[in-house]
Amino acid sequence: MKQNLLYLLLGIFLLASCQQEEVTENQSGYGYLSLKSVVATVENVNQSASRALPSVDKAALYVEICEGDKKVLSYEPGEVPEQIPLPIGTYTAKAYNAAYQTYESWAEDAQGEPVFYGEETFTITADTHTEVTLEVSLYNFGITFQLGDNFGTYFKTEQTELTLMCNGRNVTLDAGQQSSTYVYFYLEENSKLNYTLVSRNDDDETVTLSGTPEVANGKCYTLIFEFNPESRSLSVAE
Repeated sequence: MKQNLLYLLLGIFLLASCQQEEVTENQSGYGYLSLKSVVATVENVNQSASRALPSVDKAALYVEICEGDKKVLSYEPGEVPEQIPLPIGTYTAKAYNAAYQTYESWAEDAQGEPVFYGEETFTITADTHTEVTLEVSLYNFGITFQLGDNFGTYFKTEQTELTLMCNGRNVTLDAGQQSSTYVYFYLEENSKLNYTLVSRNDDDETVTLSGTPEVANGKCYTLIFEFNPESRSLSVAE
């Protein structure tokens, strides 16, 4: 009799515990997130359409899920599950490549590399499957240069250099790096890009051309330097 009573009490206790867990779960509320990352095409500004533009494999992206300023989940590249359970609430998903974590500490003369970043805000509701497409785009900008077809007729190409200056970094490219090497900068608020091209003409005189082109993050640019023999002037197409 005592044993039967014990089993009865134990059953009542387990049933109550299960019901309490169900109530708690329903009160807190969980939903599921499916996250898809896509990489946007980089805009091609003033350059050959055949030139390779920077890109990133979406499998190389780090992912964070944040609630306000609090990071609640993070995933290494290639480790994002197909479904992510989350309590009800509003979140921001962030995705970025490895360069995003280091670009602020690049050396003064570093050519840099493309930084990709994207974020998307979404809301999780109870017992709901939420699909979010997170677009990742170029976070900084890239710039290179090209010497016009007649440049070598009037200038010594091998003695030509371009210096690019932005946010305290000064990067110099020689003529052998034209068209093939991008330099990457992040354009901060109220900052500008400045350039100086230095070459020597056939009279062995030093010729300098400087300027401040209009640029924006998320794009790639080519400065094309040309010489006008009629006006004897050097100009740049930005």
